[in-house]
Order: sequence, then C-alpha cells, then structure tokens
Amino acid sequence: MADGGSLFLDEIGELPPALQAQLLRAVQEKTYKRLGSNLWRQTDFRLVSATNRDLIAEVESGGFRRDLYYRIASWICRLPPLRERPEDILVLARHFLREFSAAAGFELPVANYLLTRSYPGNVRDLRQIVARLAYRHEGAGNITVGDLPAADRPACLDGEDWRDGPFRRSVQRALSLGSGLKEIGRAAEDMAEELVLGEEEGNLQRAAKRLGITDRALQMRRQARKQAAS
Repeated sequence: MADGGSLFLDEIGELPPALQAQLLRAVQEKTYKRLGSNLWRQTDFRLVSATNRDLIAEVESGGFRRDLYYRIASWICRLPPLRERPEDILVLARHFLREFSAAAGFELPVANYLLTRSYPGNVRDLRQIVARLAYRHEGAGNITVGDLPAADRPACLDGEDWRDGPFRRSVQRALSLGSGLKEIGRAAEDMAEELVLGEEEGNLQRAAKRLGITDRALQMRRQARKQAAS
C-alpha cells in the first residue's frame, strides 16, 4: 500500500529482532514477501519512524540492530518534552479548554500551576488535566483554583512567586553576559508581548488587556519595534 509513497511506523523501537531484520531487508534491498507467500516483490517507499526510546542506547545494549538504525536515521527530528517548551503550555491548555468547556480561560493561579507541572505524559497529560478542570467547572467564567481536584492542588498554589526559579536564573544569566537593566527590562517586555499575542492568537485587544495597557499602546509598541528592526 505504501509503494511509491510514505510508510509511517510508530514505536519502531518496540520491534522484536526478527522483525527488525525483515524491515532492514525491505528498506535496504526494496524487496519483501507477503505473509504466506514465497514470491519476492519489489517496493519503493519513504520510511518515517517514531519512537519514545533512545535508539542509540538500545543499539549499545543490543536491543536494536545497529545496521537498521543507521539505515533509518538519515534525518532525526527530536520533539522536546512539554516541560522543555513552557511557552506552548497555555496555548495548548486554552485550545483543549475550548474543546471541553465554555469557560473563558484560566485565572492566574491556575495558569501558574499549569506552567509549573512536569507533564510526564506530555501533551496527553496536559489534555487530561484540562479535561478534569473543565468537568468540575460550571458557568462561563474563568477556571479557578476551586476547580482543581484536591489531588492536583498544591498547598502553596496561591502564594507562588513567578519571579523565583527560571525567571531568576534568566536574569542572572543576562547579567553575567553583560546586559544592563534597560536591556533586560526591554527584553522582558518584548517577550511578554510575544507570548501573550501568541496565546491570544494575535488579538490585540485581548493581549493588551492582559498586559495592562491599551490596545493603542500595544499597536504603537509593535510599530516602533518593527521600525527599529528595519
């Protein structure tokens, strides 16, 4: 079926050794036998594979064939786990919320809570959390701390300081690289605008409201930044 096109194999790291050898033949020699047949057939396809395993480690331990790995690893795309791309968390969370509920959004303590989770199950994990929040929520207002199930509710949720942890380390790194107060402040403002505009899908009015400025001021700031870049 994939002849002349693309074949996608999910969880290729789970293939047992016997199937790895058969797949190597199909990829390398472009021949295969149908199940129960003795006739060799020709095939030509582009192979795309996915795995959640470290295949290099599997090769070293003998769990994955070295020759097959180097046949399929001509181009590698690593998708970082959700905890390494926090800028995506609220964008995805709002998308899932629209699927499950008529709620307007997340109150700040809930948004902070979503940003600080580790998400061992990545995007699926985030989707399940938003689903639990949506099912407990009533009305069209924002998701509040009260909508968090007791098992998910940190004791210090309301008292969390966003200036701790990663933010403090980012400022410290900027200072160590020679950046001054004005440069750091401008970079923080630009990043805040970029993040909010992305989360609000480019809606200037909503973004300006979250930033605590007028939409006219936001327009002027964006225009000034474009002129400075040109």
